[in-house]
Amino acid sequence: MKNGEAIYFIRKNKGYSQKYVAGDTMTQGAYSKFEKLNSEIRHSALMNILNKLEVSPDEFMYIKQGYEHSIKDKMLNKLFTLTYNNTEVLQQPLSEAEIYLEENDDILIKDLCLVCKSLIVLSQTKDIVAARVSLYKVWQRLSQRDLLFINDIYFVNFILYLFPLETALEIKKFVYRSIDKYKNFRNIERLKVNMAINMTLLLIKEDRYIEALIEVEEAIALCKRFSDYKRLAVCYLRKGICLNNLKVTKGDQWISKGKNILIAIDELKILNELEDEVNRFNKIL
Repeated sequence: MKNGEAIYFIRKNKGYSQKYVAGDTMTQGAYSKFEKLNSEIRHSALMNILNKLEVSPDEFMYIKQGYEHSIKDKMLNKLFTLTYNNTEVLQQPLSEAEIYLEENDDILIKDLCLVCKSLIVLSQTKDIVAARVSLYKVWQRLSQRDLLFINDIYFVNFILYLFPLETALEIKKFVYRSIDKYKNFRNIERLKVNMAINMTLLLIKEDRYIEALIEVEEAIALCKRFSDYKRLAVCYLRKGICLNNLKVTKGDQWISKGKNILIAIDELKILNELEDEVNRFNKIL
């Protein structure tokens, strides 16, 4: 649908008159022409109309596209909602992105391709040095900014665990400053869950279990706040690893709790990946 057509659809379904929606923004005649002929109007006028219709710009775009996300948004969502590194799942947004780029010049989707390729390399080879090659191209561009925007934050958050620990700790501070700017926007603090989880793994790899425990406790609190059970399970397993390596006897209880959550919500692929993680890092059994 075009803008005018979509606005007409929303207005009619809400039962509002043209006069009411047009308000002080434009004459009723100009508004009627906009709806019927899809004529162009100022962006500020469109925003005023959406406000009168009680519809956000995001919801408007979703309705306008036939109650679907755009192709670009679908690709980004597939990547950003990936809970654990999975070659098969990563291949789909990568293939879609490569097709999309044949007809569109899009920096963000180019970054998506680089990130997917890096994560596939890591999944297939376990070679983190090789996986970083493409990621540095993404980070080189983003690091030039004084402030990260929403998609930037998602990208950095998604690849944080591939950086060396001290670099990742500095990147985390940078990202948190940007997240704080968006603190009242779309539950953006959910991203702090992934960030804390990623930092936990990096710290575990360096045997810095007390610091890892602090990170994972922060993540657990956020997971409970947002009812994010998949990530809560990851947190519990990593908490158990930390406690066991610190020679605290309750570690295995937390590992069992994490596994049980994943079994209960039928996330067996994630469970298999995490069991491998437990075998590698759970040194004190």
